[in-house]
Amino acid sequence: MGVAAGLLSSARRYRDVSGRALARSASSSQAGLVDVENGNSDATTDRLDRVLSCLGYQVTVLPTRLGTAAAAAESVRWFLQAGNLDAAFRVVWQLADDLRRDDLALRVALCITPPAPTGDPRFDALIAGIVEYLLSSDGLPLPTWLSEDSRCLDDPWDVEPVPSLQANARSRTPESLARHGVFLDPMELVNL
Repeated sequence: MGVAAGLLSSARRYRDVSGRALARSASSSQAGLVDVENGNSDATTDRLDRVLSCLGYQVTVLPTRLGTAAAAAESVRWFLQAGNLDAAFRVVWQLADDLRRDDLALRVALCITPPAPTGDPRFDALIAGIVEYLLSSDGLPLPTWLSEDSRCLDDPWDVEPVPSLQANARSRTPESLARHGVFLDPMELVNL
């Protein structure tokens, strides 16, 4: 998926706006926007900024090649739709690694755009929990999307697949992850 496709798809789905309504707001053809969103055509920066502005977003450049939380959620969604759970987890672990690598202000910037739903509430909660854990560990400001109800699971998820290790993982799970209903030993985020 191209950059324009990912940005447009994520922003539109997060705002829960239909393609038809967005095309009308942006004075654009729905078919043209579908082509951009599906990666069949690319958009100029001006066109992308104009369309995204209808959703309350703007195109911004960050001085990094590291991935954003929103881009990670888009990739997770794509891998889940393809039935590739391992690849979806690799994307989340890469996000965690990226959020430990950069300067503090840039780490917040990588998380400021709300990720659109992945199609699996467990992964939505996992991404939110990891972002909250890694930012709060360094006393960084937290994006408001972390407090959305859709980022917390009603039924807790033990990410550890081995039943005999789940109790230990639960006891070591930081509150910032557990608050989202996700149980994961934070050492799993270090030993990637």
